[in-house]
Amino acid sequence: MANVLHWQASWVSMEGNDMGPGEEHGWSLAPVLPVEAYSVTAQPITGDPTQPHRTLTVENIRVVGEPDGGLTLLFTVKNVGNSFIVGYMVGFGIINE
Repeated sequence: MANVLHWQASWVSMEGNDMGPGEEHGWSLAPVLPVEAYSVTAQPITGDPTQPHRTLTVENIRVVGEPDGGLTLLFTVKNVGNSFIVGYMVGFGIINE
């Protein structure tokens, strides 16, 4: 029987450094196991209510084999909307046996 686990991380802007339209953040998760399947989502945190649409994508998801035999999950969170983003959560779903 498979187990489903979840985990979250977040990014919050420092004063004056909100995530602009088109801006990307690189992320990594290690170690990952070859017997696990991962999903990644990014959810914007509500900021300025006059900017109602905040849209993020998770792109370029890949797993890198490290020289020591370990595995690292790499991905990019990108602001594809027209508004600045003051923070976001990254959700991970992990399925294993």
